[in-house]
Amino acid sequence: MDQPSRRRHALAGLASIGAGAAILVGALPGGAGAAVEGASTHVSPTEVPGNARCPEGLTELKVEPVADGTFTDGTLSVTIDVRDTAEGQVFDWTSNIGVDVVIVKGGPNSNVYTYDPESMGDTGLHAPEVSSGEFAGLSHISFCYDEDQETTSTTAEETTSTTAEETTSTTAEETSTTAVSPSTTTPGELPRTGSTVSPMLGVGAALLIGGGLLLAYARRFRAS
Repeated sequence: MDQPSRRRHALAGLASIGAGAAILVGALPGGAGAAVEGASTHVSPTEVPGNARCPEGLTELKVEPVADGTFTDGTLSVTIDVRDTAEGQVFDWTSNIGVDVVIVKGGPNSNVYTYDPESMGDTGLHAPEVSSGEFAGLSHISFCYDEDQETTSTTAEETTSTTAEETTSTTAEETSTTAVSPSTTTPGELPRTGSTVSPMLGVGAALLIGGGLLLAYARRFRAS
C-alpha cells in the first residue's frame, strides 16, 4: 500500500474513534452529553451605601450572624456554605423556592445581587471591598423573596392531587372492563421502555472498533 493510502486509512481510523467516543460519552447517563440542570445563577453585585433593604413587596429572611447552616422562616429555607479565600470571605447558597434579591452587608456598604428571573442558588457571593482591596467581613445576609410563590405551589399541588385521583378512578373503571395482556417481561428483567441509549452505545462501540481496525491496517502495511 502506498503512503497516501496509508495516511487516508489512518485519518479515517482516528475520525472514527473520535466520533465513537463522542457518541458513547453523550449516550451514557450522567455523561458530558447530559443536560446540566439546576446550575447556579451568577450575577454581578451592585454596591449600595449603608445598610440596603429588601425592595418593597418582598419578604426578608435575615441571617445574622453569618455561619454555615440552614435557615428558615417557615416559607423560605436557605442553606449557606461560608468559605475563606485569598480575597476574603465568600459564601454559596441554595434555597427551596426562588429568591429575587440577596443583600450582603459588610463594612460600611452592601452588595446587592438581583436575580431576574428568580434563582434557587448561587456561588461566591461576598461583601463590598474595603480599602485594602479585600472583601469586608460578612455582617449579615438578607434573602428577599415573593411570598406569592408558596400559594402558587400549594394550588398546583392540590390540582395535581385532584387530577391524579380522578385519573386513577377512571383508569380503574376502564381496567375492570378491559382484558389485560399477559406480560412478556422475563422475571428479573426490566421492562423495555424504547430508550434510544442502547442503539447509540452500539453505534459508538462500532465506530471505535472500526477506527481501531483501520489504524491497525494502516500500521501493518507501513511496517511491511
